[in-house]
Amino acid sequence: MPLELVLTQEEAVHQPTITVPETSGRAASTMQRVKTMVTGLERRFQEIASIADVINHVAKHTKLLSFNATIEAARAGEAGRGFSVVASEVRTLAERTASATADINEMLPQVKQEIAEAVRGVEQEEAEALLQSAIRLAGLEAARVEAWFRQIAATLHALKHALVGLRKSEGALSRPAFNAVMTEFLTNNPGLLALACCMEPNAFDGRDAEFVNTEGTDASGRFVSYWYRGNGRIAVEPLQGYDTPGRNDYYELPRRTGADVMMEPYDYPVAGNMVKMTSLMSPLKLKGRFAGVLGADFLLDELQAELSRNKPFGTGNLLLLSHGGMYATHPDALRIGQTASDLSSAARQAVSVGRRYDYVDEAGIARIFHPLQIGAANQPWALMLVFDIAHTLNHGAK
Repeated sequence: MPLELVLTQEEAVHQPTITVPETSGRAASTMQRVKTMVTGLERRFQEIASIADVINHVAKHTKLLSFNATIEAARAGEAGRGFSVVASEVRTLAERTASATADINEMLPQVKQEIAEAVRGVEQEEAEALLQSAIRLAGLEAARVEAWFRQIAATLHALKHALVGLRKSEGALSRPAFNAVMTEFLTNNPGLLALACCMEPNAFDGRDAEFVNTEGTDASGRFVSYWYRGNGRIAVEPLQGYDTPGRNDYYELPRRTGADVMMEPYDYPVAGNMVKMTSLMSPLKLKGRFAGVLGADFLLDELQAELSRNKPFGTGNLLLLSHGGMYATHPDALRIGQTASDLSSAARQAVSVGRRYDYVDEAGIARIFHPLQIGAANQPWALMLVFDIAHTLNHGAK
């Protein structure tokens, strides 16, 4: 089922307002007019250069004709004196024309250089304006994604309160009652793949021995139930790997830190199929002591499908990067769950510390990183907006 990264009315009220100044449209229009003027100036330069070549060519031939006329006038003697004077004046005019043309030709390279610099300046200003718009857009998209993650965190904390409430109302926790609660929560959160609850031995109800190998448990009898969507319905099975070092980070990390943990992308078997996913895990305490963890899982390919619905400027992409610098989403499915080794080290460092960052590579590809706070987890993620500056400018931002 596709994710819906939308804000509730309450969340929308509390969202920071991010606006694009009205002047940006006028600035872009002015920039376009300036660019058109500079382009026209460059075209006029080419025309002047062509005319100067013609004038220079005519001047050379005029000077040659005047020289020939002078020779003929000398041969004619006294009868050709007047023609000689005219020929001399024509030659002088040709020399002045040639001199003026030389001055024009001398100035043209400098004018051409100044025009080229003006064109580059306009393009740089236009690219900078586009980059600033992209930064604002990345902030808006990050707020949308962050709000969805906040909903997931709120779901987990609501489950904690439900579990504690059941314990207080019934004196002891009831597995059937909590199973019903988890099923209802998963039903009401269609963007989630699964919900998990993994308890310490006998921490749930002190009756592990009575529930060995029953529904949602394993040979330990511990409450280690995993509710997931499978074949159009919600099913339950025991969690796997919760006590196996190297496979149980989803349990050990929140246990050791005592804080929410946003997991790095990983593979996990669901209903017999290995899927790429990530999880938000939250520690659970009963009577002040660690009792287990609650978790929410979501599929990476569904996150990718949701983000791919939005193409910034018509051709750009939105990607999610984990705290550890892995692609949680990517247009190339083979890159999902892989280290983002194609990014600069400075970019990966910025992601890990939750700092906004942007850079443009040698090919003119812009990458903008906006930090994401995932609930109360201490591992910031990032939303990356990537687009081709030249392509966007040439084809128009949509």
